Amino acid sequence: MKIFYKSGICVQNGKGTITLDPRKRVENGIVSHAHLDHLMPGALMSPQTRDIMGVRKNTTLARTLNFGEEANLNGFSIMLKDAGHVFGSAMIRVNDALYTGDFNPEGGLTCGKAVPEECEKLIVESTYGKPNLLLPSKEEALSDLLSWIEVETERNPVGVGAYEFGKAQEMIALMNEIDVPVVVTDKIADITDVYKKYGFELEYKRFSEMNEDDKKSPYALILPKRMLKRNSERAEELKELKRRGGRTCFVSGWCAFYPFTRMLDINAQFPISDHADFNGLLRFIEQCGPKEVYTCHGHAVELAEQVKTRLKIDASPLLKVC
Repeated sequence: MKIFYKSGICVQNGKGTITLDPRKRVENGIVSHAHLDHLMPGALMSPQTRDIMGVRKNTTLARTLNFGEEANLNGFSIMLKDAGHVFGSAMIRVNDALYTGDFNPEGGLTCGKAVPEECEKLIVESTYGKPNLLLPSKEEALSDLLSWIEVETERNPVGVGAYEFGKAQEMIALMNEIDVPVVVTDKIADITDVYKKYGFELEYKRFSEMNEDDKKSPYALILPKRMLKRNSERAEELKELKRRGGRTCFVSGWCAFYPFTRMLDINAQFPISDHADFNGLLRFIEQCGPKEVYTCHGHAVELAEQVKTRLKIDASPLLKVC
């Protein structure tokens, strides 16, 4: 079985080829999750990913496969496993190979978690694939965020910047746990409505549906990162929050490495990620026990070298050739 990169991660066996996370429409593509840098209509994906795609790309053109079920695609045995990255995200089993996609062994409140499994070949993402990309304890980061929220919402609303799909819904679930009223933008609400179809009891109100009494009480406004850019035109949601004396924060794993309090118009930042960090990547690889490792996305070259050096496993980066 040959593995290489060509407008996606290609797996070839004899005359048959499938493409994992294709960058263009292909005949036998499989999509791992519904973040826009991975999402491609017409491919095989989980039902959850298809439904999120309906909101984000206005199409549900896809073949679906539930987690744990087996299908045949162009001569390959395919199975999707929970990747723990976002709602509906999948690791993809292809014969004796496993592709992680973006994954998180810790999981979250609105998705499961990635569980290592034995495989001959492992294709692994390398977002945090350099030795210095280490995240603090998720438990500590969440505790810091909740403490900040509880103090700030004693009198005023707060704005929590997060990616529209995945992190935003995690923040809604977290605010629900501490009984802080949640307000969201319409786009975040449209995405979160899909979660509710799958049984997630998330409580939130659209900003567009708020009345004056709602606006006078403290609440957590979940909003996309782009609204927090310095010198950007203020969205009405953020204008209202600022008028009420509200402060803002940004939540992302990259907060462990970049000074977003200077880069964005925010007051605080919290390093909470939906990816495995460097140590998590090495631990997951070791637990899968592969004979060959292929690294992709992010720091693929650096991670391949570290796998060879530290784990003594043959490893190669999958580099784009077109």
